[in-house]
Amino acid sequence: MLKLAHQQPLAIGNVRAIYQHPLHADLLIKIVRAEAIARRWDAPGRWLKRLPRARHYGGFVRELKEYICIQARSPHGAAPIARMTGIVETDMGLGLVCEKVIATDGHMAPSLHSIYLRNGGATDWSDAALQAFLDELLRYNVIVGDLHPGNIIYGSDSRGGPHLLLVDGFGEKNVVPRNTMSRWLNRRNTLRLFRRLRRDLARPTSTWGPPVRDA
Repeated sequence: MLKLAHQQPLAIGNVRAIYQHPLHADLLIKIVRAEAIARRWDAPGRWLKRLPRARHYGGFVRELKEYICIQARSPHGAAPIARMTGIVETDMGLGLVCEKVIATDGHMAPSLHSIYLRNGGATDWSDAALQAFLDELLRYNVIVGDLHPGNIIYGSDSRGGPHLLLVDGFGEKNVVPRNTMSRWLNRRNTLRLFRRLRRDLARPTSTWGPPVRDA
């Protein structure tokens, strides 16, 4: 069992915290935060959230399944989602292990949210990078459940870069898995979410909240 409780997380999101893997410098571990479990799953009146057998690990199951499905159909491809390596037991519960995506300075890659806040809006590369990101999502038929600037990072991994990668919010969420059953429906859903993302990015950054992914 890996010991993480004594570590400071590299980043904290609404549901998960991200830790450096203590044995591998090129890997990260995602942990479901105890506060999120208490708020979303264990709170009174949240019985629907407790029905799935995986409970608060449902997101891990969904993302691992989507990653495996993409690898099964395109084993030598480079779909724009973070590369995952499996599940590990820690002193904070199960952790989802993924490859660390790094910025040019060697630190963990920043989110698109953070980049836009830092630059006051779009950069000279962002439009081209966003279009390439969308093209690859469609090419590999990635099922996207949530697409917002905090879930997208810009950096390099073992497959190259720098490029935009989706690190959270992928996999089928619908009870009736329509995006799984129909590539056309999935494409339409991805384009809809991407248009919403572009609208969000076009808003003045002065109206944005602070990034929740970046340490």
